[in-house]
Amino acid sequence: MTSKNISQCMTPDQLMTLCKAGIHSSNVGVRVNVVSILGITGSVLAKEDGTLETLKNIGCFLLEVTTKDPSLVAAGEALDALFDVFADGQEAERASIQIKLLSALKEFQPVLKMKIRKEGRGNYSTDQLCVLDNVKMNLRRFIAYQET
Repeated sequence: MTSKNISQCMTPDQLMTLCKAGIHSSNVGVRVNVVSILGITGSVLAKEDGTLETLKNIGCFLLEVTTKDPSLVAAGEALDALFDVFADGQEAERASIQIKLLSALKEFQPVLKMKIRKEGRGNYSTDQLCVLDNVKMNLRRFIAYQET
């Protein structure tokens, strides 16, 4: 892109369009990468002024992946991304309140525990289960952090 002098900047709408297309891939790795891109982008935007609407869009997207993706690996990555995006920053705090992040995560917490217990052993490697257990623990901590 650089050699052809094509701009490498993306608008928030272009980013969300890319992610919406990628999240429908049958390849879990593609879905995980899309979530990772949004997590990194959101964590940078969380510290900047004027990013509220974009953060809300990112948060809603990541919540949807967390609760609806059939892969626990993708859902875990989406949770990690949510933690990164909404950990710090005034815009992130405002966005999290407006999308009702805390209540959504509280509601999802027992679902995650059950899914890991039910689906985990047969479908995921020991390494993946270790990561998922870490995500589960971080979810508990993030909820406690958000409540304060």
